[in-house]
Amino acid sequence: MDRVRGRVVALLACLLLATGCDPGAVRALGGEAPRAGADRQDRGQHPRQDHGQRDRPARVVAPPRGRVDVPVTRAVRMLRRAPERSAGYERDAFAHWTDADGDGCDTRDEVLLDESLRPRRTRAGEDCRITGGAWRSAYDGERTRDPSTFDVDHVVPLADAWGSGARAWTDARRERFANDLGDPRSLVAVTASSNRSKSDRDPAEWLPDLARCRYVRDWVAVKVRWDLAADATERSVLTRRARGCGGRVVVRVAR
Repeated sequence: MDRVRGRVVALLACLLLATGCDPGAVRALGGEAPRAGADRQDRGQHPRQDHGQRDRPARVVAPPRGRVDVPVTRAVRMLRRAPERSAGYERDAFAHWTDADGDGCDTRDEVLLDESLRPRRTRAGEDCRITGGAWRSAYDGERTRDPSTFDVDHVVPLADAWGSGARAWTDARRERFANDLGDPRSLVAVTASSNRSKSDRDPAEWLPDLARCRYVRDWVAVKVRWDLAADATERSVLTRRARGCGGRVVVRVAR
């Protein structure tokens, strides 16, 4: 009889739980309410583990460090978005065309020596007078054998750098930026006319006649290298151009 009664109580307990009744009612009938999860445990199973399917918090992009090697579209996203603040800019805030290694050739000379199409014939004589070389302007394809007819352009102009973050730098860091021989994309030999045409404008306002995709990647690389920001319009144009151009940005971040 007791066995039959126990079975009836157990049956009632199951019915009450299935209909959402208070387990206390089961105890009132003289039975024990099953423990939460008891059915799962009785079958030797364990609660489901999280395998990474839940939403994760958005990653916060920290300033780049070390070596960066990413698709150009990702590199554009790495640029901080900030309005350009050009107030207070003076070209003299960037000490440029210095002779860092003391060999008699300043930064401008070093770029011309590096970019000569005839490196074996190019010589730097007294006062670093360069002879025997030949150059091709990266912006318009013009060629010359007279280096005095070419300018050496800051791919990211000094004025743009100032407005994109360099105004807060030390004088020493601004000097390193203005004379950056650590990355060949920072400074480039071009015709004076193309340099004047570009002036201080960013890619939202000016692009070269030739190799526009290369120019966009180089611009982004320099900005990533020096942790410079981009305003909303510039960033939008860079994003669109990067999607059309493709390629990667590989650059070592400057200290």
